[in-house]
Amino acid sequence: MKNSALLPIAVAAGLVLSGCASAERAQIVEYNPNAPIAQPQSATPEVGMLGYVNEKFNRMDRQLEDSADRMDHLQNDVERLKALEKRVSDLEKKLATMSASSSNASADVAKDATANKVTLTAGDTEVSQAAYKKAFDHLMAGKYAEAGKLFKDYLDKYPDTDQTSNAYYWLGETQFVGRKFELALKSFAQTVKLEGPKASDALQKQGECYLELDKDKEAKAAFIEVKKRFPDSAAAKQADKSLAALKK
Repeated sequence: MKNSALLPIAVAAGLVLSGCASAERAQIVEYNPNAPIAQPQSATPEVGMLGYVNEKFNRMDRQLEDSADRMDHLQNDVERLKALEKRVSDLEKKLATMSASSSNASADVAKDATANKVTLTAGDTEVSQAAYKKAFDHLMAGKYAEAGKLFKDYLDKYPDTDQTSNAYYWLGETQFVGRKFELALKSFAQTVKLEGPKASDALQKQGECYLELDKDKEAKAAFIEVKKRFPDSAAAKQADKSLAALKK
C-alpha cells in the first residue's frame, strides 16, 4: 500500500528530471562555437555619436565662414564711412577758407573745391613733382624699399594732388613686392577710392593680395569687380586669367 502511494510521486519526479535534462541537451545542441559573435548594441550608438560630432563641427565651420563674411562686409562699410567722413571734413575746411578769403581768393578756392585738390604755389608744385619723380625713379631701378619710403613721404607732404592716387598705387606695389600684403591692400584701396588712372590695376592687385593671403573668396570678388567696372581694361583681361586659375 505504501509502495502504491509513492509510485505517482516517483513518476512525477522522474518527469521533472527528464525535462531538465532535455532543456540542458537543447542548450548544448543550440550552442555553436563557430557562429559570429553579435556586436554589442553600444556599437551603433557610437557610430551615431561620431556622425553627430562631425555634423556639429561642420556646422561650426559654416558659422565661422558666415562670421568672416560678415566681418568683411563690416570692414568695407567702415572704409566707406571713413572715406565719406574725410570728404565731408575736406569740404568743411574749404568752405571755411572761402568765407575768410577775398572774392578773388574765394573764386580760386571754389575752383579747387570742384577739383577736390589742395592749392599749391608754383614752387610747391615743382617741388612735389620732383619728389614724385625721385620716388618713381627708385621704383624703376628696383630699389623697392627706398621707393616705398619716398612714396610714403610724398603722400605725407602732399596728400591731395594730381599724383596722389598714382602714388598710393606705386606704394602698394612696393609693399606687395615686400610681401606686406595687408598694407598693400590698404594702399590699393586708396587708389580705387580716388578713382585715378590706376584704379583698375589697383583693384586687380587687391585680388592678387587676397590670393597671397589665402582669401580666395575675396580675391574672386575683386576680380569680378574689375570686369564689371572696367570691362575694356587690360586689368579686366588679367582678371579673366586669375578667375580661370581659381577654378582649377
